[in-house]
Amino acid sequence: MALIISKPQTEKLVDMAAAVTLLDKMFRDRAAGKMRSVPRRRLKGSEKQLNMMAAWHQDSDLICLRSYAADANTITLYHGRKGGIQAIVNMGFLSSLRTGAATGVAAQYLAPANRKVLGIIGPGWQATFQVEAVAKTCPIEQVVVWRRTPKRRKDFIKQMSKVVKADWKEADTVDEVEAVSDILVVSTDSTTPVATGQSLKDEVLIASIGANATVKHEVSGNLIRRMDLIVVDDLAAAKADSGDLVEACQTRIARWEDILPLEKIVAEGVPQPRPKRIFFQSNGIADEDLAVGKYALDQSKRKKLKLRSVTEI
Repeated sequence: MALIISKPQTEKLVDMAAAVTLLDKMFRDRAAGKMRSVPRRRLKGSEKQLNMMAAWHQDSDLICLRSYAADANTITLYHGRKGGIQAIVNMGFLSSLRTGAATGVAAQYLAPANRKVLGIIGPGWQATFQVEAVAKTCPIEQVVVWRRTPKRRKDFIKQMSKVVKADWKEADTVDEVEAVSDILVVSTDSTTPVATGQSLKDEVLIASIGANATVKHEVSGNLIRRMDLIVVDDLAAAKADSGDLVEACQTRIARWEDILPLEKIVAEGVPQPRPKRIFFQSNGIADEDLAVGKYALDQSKRKKLKLRSVTEI
């Protein structure tokens, strides 16, 4: 019997604080060799594209298959020994939540000691989760926001100032955001670089969220060239999907052998002496989906939610 967990139900079962804790543990489990995963694969139809990735966790013996096409976005949890479907979970909310939480974990370990100013380039739906996650792990006092459309900037600030208590400011240019940010989050769907790296502080963490396909580009080669350390959520996924890093390595601005997976940082700490400028590329991986999806399933059972179930699919 497979349980069905809807998007509204997931919103009540998992919050950002829980997601950050879950992903911190997940990265530690990856470092300990307790997880296996398959990076994102894509299959094109006539108009839409199916994206698929998978992960397995030793302790739970659950296999997670994440698949999404257009608005259809789910994970299926299989039992690793019996093979039966345990649950199907709508990921419309959880996929954005865990993406934010991954940045929160990265910021906790990689952000400068003096991490008071958060800059946001691309204040859209995903950026709401980014702000909340970073605020959970860092003592943010000010958030500076840039987007080409002033109204969108104002709407974002109006919405998120109710969630994160800080001094909120608009920026008129990308350079203005770069110049003041201790942590800079770039969250766009751009195919051309938005952040140039021209005005960065001496110590900064930059988190790129949107360049999760080879055709996508959020940051310039110049910005990557100025980094002292590059970290990714998964190396195999980055080599397949990180548009900015793939190009940087092809042009010898960076080298894959120098790029570290986040689990190594979480398990062992930041390399010493501490790099001043750090770039974190988040692609989104099925390990993260498994962590929050299993938690949602466990919480639904603990709270005895009335869930739909199916005996055959």
